[in-house]
Amino acid sequence: MTAVKRYEPAIHNIRYGIKGVLLYLLPLPVLITAIGSLMRGSVIDTLVTGGVFAAYMLGATIARQGFRLQGEYERRKIARAPSTPFKTIAALLIAITTAVLDWWTSSYALAAIPEAILIGAVAFLGFALYYGLDPRKDKASGLSIGVTIDEVLDALDAANVKIDAIESARRKINNPEFNIRLQRITSKAREVLSSIEDDPTRLARARKFLKVYLDGTQRVTEGYARTHREQQPAALETNFSRVLDSIEQTFTEQQTKLLEDDHFDLDVQIEVLETQLKREGVL
Repeated sequence: MTAVKRYEPAIHNIRYGIKGVLLYLLPLPVLITAIGSLMRGSVIDTLVTGGVFAAYMLGATIARQGFRLQGEYERRKIARAPSTPFKTIAALLIAITTAVLDWWTSSYALAAIPEAILIGAVAFLGFALYYGLDPRKDKASGLSIGVTIDEVLDALDAANVKIDAIESARRKINNPEFNIRLQRITSKAREVLSSIEDDPTRLARARKFLKVYLDGTQRVTEGYARTHREQQPAALETNFSRVLDSIEQTFTEQQTKLLEDDHFDLDVQIEVLETQLKREGVL
């Protein structure tokens, strides 16, 4: 059976959440200069230095968006290149701002323009060397004939939206046992999505199963999350627990069968699960 790397969003978010913080710290001397100009009553100097500081902050914010998109691109085995080159835009903005700042410190002398352009180019090069620019090519390793990158990514994105909805509903449920079981279910779901990224040919076999599994789990979890705060009759908890039993047991079995390419058993068990969910009024 193919080994599947567990999805760890917390580590991923921390790593790319702190990247680029330095870009917010470097312009602090400009802010101090702007404050000093304001205290001296120099309107022009205050406007220039304040505008330069604001431009640096904007560049840092745009760059951070680029870092986030690149992080998602690097994490996934199959991914589209970012449609907007945020990092490149940020690098250009920071380079232009640096050139303007250098020209301003030279009292707007025409002879200082070449030097300012050179300083701006160095700033762009420094950004590109330290942070890199945006990825421009799609990642499509493992795709076979008849399976397109858009088809795989659309299916994975739709599944991730449903998993996130289940997680959101789970956080509204106070029952610790149900929370743990739902966490196991969503964890297994993400492992299956990772296995599809490893081998996109699995998408055709997993599509129906993921739809039945995720749709059913999302509906029943959101329904329980809406009603359990108002009243908690024993029948409601019993029915919800029984549905979770069916989903978790069937999914555990089918996760193995999917990775082993067991087509027949997979279809049979999907039909069994679908029948159970319909009988419980979920589908």
